[in-house]
Amino acid sequence: MPTFDLVEVRRFTADLRTQMDRCDNGEGMQCATLDAALKYYADLCCKFCDEVRRWGREIFAGRVAFDRDVERLWQEEGHQLYLRAIEVWGHGRKAEGPCYVLDGQAILQSALWDLYRLLTGWVTPKLAVGPSARQGLALDSTAAAEARRRIESLPPLPADWQPEDAHQQAYYRMLRTS
Repeated sequence: MPTFDLVEVRRFTADLRTQMDRCDNGEGMQCATLDAALKYYADLCCKFCDEVRRWGREIFAGRVAFDRDVERLWQEEGHQLYLRAIEVWGHGRKAEGPCYVLDGQAILQSALWDLYRLLTGWVTPKLAVGPSARQGLALDSTAAAEARRRIESLPPLPADWQPEDAHQQAYYRMLRTS
């Protein structure tokens, strides 16, 4: 999912919902047993968290533009996934007994905790303000001209300015003398 636009995120979340529906309806062999269903839901939770974090990193690095509608969709779908996964986890808790342990129970519990932390501690991703590794965005000519204008309007560094890091100071001196 390279652009994380609303259409692609909707496609991803719709696919997750379809996978949950198939599992809940007993279609296929992925959820043939309760333990398999627990592990399957854990995998879905992990995939969701991974994609949301990837989306945030792409925005931070400037490779993807932030879209509030995409953020709302991530949050809404994350809550729906959480509720459905909690329900499956509850079935596993009821089925476990003192002599019967479901391996998927602990795996789903861990994935649910990760999803819960992601949703309750939600941080809206923002573009990095400091230097970071970025790939160029394809800009139209007016956007590129505006970016150039804004960069050129920045005030120059003071004549006695030095970076704080010793390695950067040495590199900065080298650049100024060459």
